[in-house]
Amino acid sequence: MNLTNYPYFQYRNRKSNEFNMIILNEMQFTIPEASLDFQSDVMGRSSDIIHDNGKFLDFEKKFPVRMFKEADRTIAAQLRDVVKWLYVGHDYSPLAFSEYAEYFYKAVCYATVTAEDKKREWLDIEFTFKCQPFIFRLDGESERDIPSGQRINNPELFPSQPLITFYKTTAVSDSNIYISNGSTNKQFRIAKEAGIGTITLDCENGIAYKEGGVNVSKYCFLNTDGYNPITLEPGFSTFNFTNITKFKIKPRWRTIAV
Repeated sequence: MNLTNYPYFQYRNRKSNEFNMIILNEMQFTIPEASLDFQSDVMGRSSDIIHDNGKFLDFEKKFPVRMFKEADRTIAAQLRDVVKWLYVGHDYSPLAFSEYAEYFYKAVCYATVTAEDKKREWLDIEFTFKCQPFIFRLDGESERDIPSGQRINNPELFPSQPLITFYKTTAVSDSNIYISNGSTNKQFRIAKEAGIGTITLDCENGIAYKEGGVNVSKYCFLNTDGYNPITLEPGFSTFNFTNITKFKIKPRWRTIAV
């Protein structure tokens, strides 16, 4: 059966239609919940006080599929192949849906799955992924060289958490990254104790490391507000830096998931 023209989801470098599946029409759209705390016991106040925790919560994305029986194989044998594909790891991995060509989720397939064997020719089944609350643009995954003085445009309405690499040229002075976004100017100091060499700032996970995996987070992410990984605000950001060469950035553009 040729299923190449049907919509599919892709996970861990495999596509669902490779396993004789088609996605059914019962897919749901889910918008992640904002993490808010509501305080209602306030004397003299008729409405709650809202405390914003500054984040969105993970959510579940379900893919209802019909898996067709292959010749000379049982449905159970095909399901074992699917289990090896979807449940082999327990970390966030890219999850793409062919109908959203520009974006991908970061997800893990984890939930119990139950399906009734009503027909011998096919099996209707639903797979559940736990997804991060943002979807990521594919064009934000490409690394680009940024000379000092150049600007970069975040096309989404949410800040991104980039992956940055650069070469620190001195161990006797601090290095600095300056980011200007409209009326906002930020300075990020890389302490001299980080030493000379290539440094990677993983701003999504809040860690910094040198070649060989040496953790230098305590010498990086320092600015006037304390410990803060770099974010790229919506719109244009201009970069300048001192005691740094070979500055590269993977911007990781993102927006709220659906």
